[in-house]
Amino acid sequence: MRLLGRAKILSRSGNIVVEAREVPSIGAKVYDEKFSFVGYVYDIIGPISRPFVIVKVDLARWKPEAIVGKVLFWHGKPSRRKKRW
Repeated sequence: MRLLGRAKILSRSGNIVVEAREVPSIGAKVYDEKFSFVGYVYDIIGPISRPFVIVKVDLARWKPEAIVGKVLFWHGKPSRRKKRW
């Protein structure tokens, strides 16, 4: 498990925006601090130097509002995004 970052914002569509420390691949599984499954990485936005990860929440287990402010972790392969000059 790797640290993803803290959940910052709830989007209008019910997804969570996380300011990421590392860039996971799209589709990587996301967990909370108790290692309970939260959802998966839906998209990556923003600059490469400071990326934001959009997490699609598993609505059967969580209310998206409950995740805001939590520290999230991810499991999977790192993204292949590279810096472009």
